[in-house]
Amino acid sequence: MRADHDTRPWREPGLLVGYDDSDDARFALGWALAEARLRHCAVTVCDVWSPPWDAGIDDLTANLFRSGESRILGEAVAMARRWEHGIPVHPLLLRGFPVTELRNASSQADLLVVGSRGHGAIGHVLGSVSAGVAAHALCPVVIARPPLAHRPGTPIVAGFDGSDLARQALKIAYWEAELHNAPLIVLRALPPGAGCNDPAEPGLDLDIDRLGARYPSVRCRVETSPGKPRDVLLEAAQNARMLVVGSRGAGGVRSLVLGSVSQYLVHHAPCTIVIAHHRGAPKGHP
Repeated sequence: MRADHDTRPWREPGLLVGYDDSDDARFALGWALAEARLRHCAVTVCDVWSPPWDAGIDDLTANLFRSGESRILGEAVAMARRWEHGIPVHPLLLRGFPVTELRNASSQADLLVVGSRGHGAIGHVLGSVSAGVAAHALCPVVIARPPLAHRPGTPIVAGFDGSDLARQALKIAYWEAELHNAPLIVLRALPPGAGCNDPAEPGLDLDIDRLGARYPSVRCRVETSPGKPRDVLLEAAQNARMLVVGSRGAGGVRSLVLGSVSQYLVHHAPCTIVIAHHRGAPKGHP
């Protein structure tokens, strides 16, 4: 962990947090602040406002809405600065459709961090904004959730199927494992009909050798489990601090923004999940 007296400049723009004053948004903000301290980068707290009858709204009503959201954002920034002294925290107030505005703002961010539900969400169903940015963001997306298991040694799990996005996810997983001093499990599902000696996806050993040399402190092991990828990864997530997957796998259709496996995991994974995208390579890596 980097010391508080580190004199290096804090890297901008850093992490972007979607915020709406819900409990899940506050948890996401706390997660981002802790991550930013490890990464030595800034945090931007973004609130997007838009009244439901935005078309033709008069200036007075618009100003009232903007004033209310500005107050919420200011309180969030002040709270963040109390939680984590020294980390640069910037407010960003935007007007429009939240998924669209957060997507556009994500183009320069290392990560876009959101809670799993916002205001108006029902039960444990993923919020529409979180699901939307998971599909459309221009950088990796983190849906922050309190882990079921967070003991020392709790692993980070990366799903791997040989696709380009799986390799992107593997890079992110290695870096997160180093930042958090956590073991890494690279998990591949054994497809139906494959034998127990089915070879690993092409290039996996080479990827691990290369990343292992870059992050020598990371303890990594590869596991192969029989079953459907979404079921294998969901089971592994029960005892993980973080699950990292690509937005589409090797069998994904290019026109789909999220593959069926990642879409299922975004909605059902019990721990924090990171979605890697083609649009925007992982930024901020040392």
